Amino acid sequence: MSVWYAGGTARAPMLEKVTPGKVELWRKDLQQIKSLGFNTVRCWIEWTAAEAAPGTYDFAALETIADLAHEVGLKLIVQVYMDSAPDWVGAAHPDASFVASNGLAVKSQSSPGYCFDHPGVRDKVLAFFTAAARAVADKPAFYGWDLWSEPHIINWAEVYHLGSGDYMQFCYCPSTMARFRGWLQAKYGTLEALNRAWYRTFSTWDEVEPPRFGTILTYTDYIDWKEFISDKLAEDLAAKAAAVKAVVPEGVVTSHSAIPGLFSRPEWNGTPDDRKMADVVDYYGASIYPKHAWTIEPWSPHFRASGHDFTRSMTVSNGGFYIGELQAGYGVFGMKLSVPVVGADLRDWMWTAIAYGARAVNIYAYYPMSSGYESGGYGLVDLDGKVTERAEAAGKVARVVTNNMELFLGATPPRSEIAVLYNPLSHMVGGQQQFTGEGQPIGRNTLAESLQGIHRAFFDAGYTVDFVHVRDLAGGGLAGYKLVVVPYPVQMAAEHQAKLLEFVESGGVMLAEARFGWIDERGFSSDVIPGGGLDQAVGCREAQVVPLRKTSAITIAKAHPALPRLAPGDRLDTVFFEESFDVFGERSEVLAETADGRPAMVHAPHGKGAAIIVGSFVGAAFHHFGNPNNAELLTGLAQWLGVARPVEVQSSVPEVLVEARLLEGDGYRLLFGFNRGQAATSARFAMAATGQGASVRNLETGQTVAPDLEDGRLIVEQRLDPQQVVVLLVR
Repeated sequence: MSVWYAGGTARAPMLEKVTPGKVELWRKDLQQIKSLGFNTVRCWIEWTAAEAAPGTYDFAALETIADLAHEVGLKLIVQVYMDSAPDWVGAAHPDASFVASNGLAVKSQSSPGYCFDHPGVRDKVLAFFTAAARAVADKPAFYGWDLWSEPHIINWAEVYHLGSGDYMQFCYCPSTMARFRGWLQAKYGTLEALNRAWYRTFSTWDEVEPPRFGTILTYTDYIDWKEFISDKLAEDLAAKAAAVKAVVPEGVVTSHSAIPGLFSRPEWNGTPDDRKMADVVDYYGASIYPKHAWTIEPWSPHFRASGHDFTRSMTVSNGGFYIGELQAGYGVFGMKLSVPVVGADLRDWMWTAIAYGARAVNIYAYYPMSSGYESGGYGLVDLDGKVTERAEAAGKVARVVTNNMELFLGATPPRSEIAVLYNPLSHMVGGQQQFTGEGQPIGRNTLAESLQGIHRAFFDAGYTVDFVHVRDLAGGGLAGYKLVVVPYPVQMAAEHQAKLLEFVESGGVMLAEARFGWIDERGFSSDVIPGGGLDQAVGCREAQVVPLRKTSAITIAKAHPALPRLAPGDRLDTVFFEESFDVFGERSEVLAETADGRPAMVHAPHGKGAAIIVGSFVGAAFHHFGNPNNAELLTGLAQWLGVARPVEVQSSVPEVLVEARLLEGDGYRLLFGFNRGQAATSARFAMAATGQGASVRNLETGQTVAPDLEDGRLIVEQRLDPQQVVVLLVR
């Protein structure tokens, strides 16, 4: 439980120089951080200040903070910034600048630095990490690292004249192109195989370059280029981790994305694949800014919930995730300001992250930003050091966690029985030529909107879901799930299609949206849609696709056990287009029809399981229009399959949503209750009883709560004021 602070009021990644007078001021700040209730301070170092001349390192600020942290009883996490590079790097390596697709070399202005693919730059970067590790190796307060804040190819340089989005994800410099060729050689083996895949006629590997613009034939090369960037980010993070681990092997290594990957679009803004990044560090996570300056309305509870569930799911093999940055004060971007951040916000945001399985919460930042376009924003205290109400509220949460740390570390979220497939390849449909229909309500990220809509349907009904990355399918990633939902499945690799088919044949139930497996991993269309043999699972094939200007509806055609919450005549919203089917399976059943009577949703048993396909994007439609029938389709499947809710909640005020989350430990549970509404309510929480004589205690107040036992269910009742959070220990 930390706040970002590196000595004085300098904003990250800037650093103040160490002087005797400042040391005393820094000591007082750290004492205040400790007294508020935090157990850790998160400082930072950056390349420009710490290596102003080649090979001459100045870690005085880092070493001073480390010593002071130990003195006052705080642990230390070190954030490393390498995107602010000293000017001598460019002078030593004039061919190391980032190069845009138009051939423009980007001269660093401290930021964005220089390309890590350049051998000389890479050596100097890794040498810096090694030197930094030596500086803290014998410091008792040192705990670990965040090696890369919000990874991109380009960090914190808004090179607008390069075109929308391009400034975050390029480098076409000779070093990156050489590395890309090596990646292609490992994938394809021979130049002949690459020529076949790309429909090209290269005579040597030196001729191979990544695509710079879209053509009618630019597809497989574009997919390879974007996949390479995703792999490269993870490989670069792994190299940095290896450099510090070689010196301080016990130090925890972490990193965090700018936003949960559910909301990003990797092929547009160069964000990493959270699942790949988590593989190469001890913990991975995200920045969470619910009241960022870019946000007119604060993040809704269901938006935050989907982001936390996604981050948790992508980092499940790590045993938890880190909130690398949690917003401390109101957002500022020039003249754009957010609504104020108050103590109730910090309580909500911190407890929500912990309830979803976070293992660390790092609040950004202690002081507001002292300079730049964020001046005055994002601070826990005022710039003159005045302690705010929100600082006290955040510190109280931190103190409760610190005093009960073993309870929180020993408990994890229960595994869901519902899997929502995350397939980043679906972003690639159309390659560089990506459009949506005229008049569409859909934004630029249809996959994210489908995922959010599906998640919200289950969230509102109290079901938990896990997101499963397609790369985990080969390792049995769907084992144990009763239901897998496959949203926006328009592009999918053959191997992943085969694993979904295997899931159904083994007894699972699958719901897929429209144009299932339309495009393969090369960018080629399937002969039959659904592709990869999935037409046999759903008992039908695509007959017709009709684009929609805005929205339309399909109508439930018959009662069916898989649709316990829907009746004939109920209408489901559709969006983008409607797909209708030719039904051929002997046991296939048409569950819904278009307005002109064409089959639009089909159920078919297959193997030991069953599959349902719906000919539109019901998740994205629910995200935009909120038709409750779209949610009833999804939650009805959970009811049909007997999926259990970890906690069932009843609110005395029906229009007030009360969210419940559970963490399970050895012999105990942690129950979190959140009033997400604007009115007070009494909430009744019911969960499976695991024995007689249960005790319940409020971890914040210490008060005991008298539970009831009804029909094998443990019942706990609590009154919750608007935005109130309650944290209960159940033994």
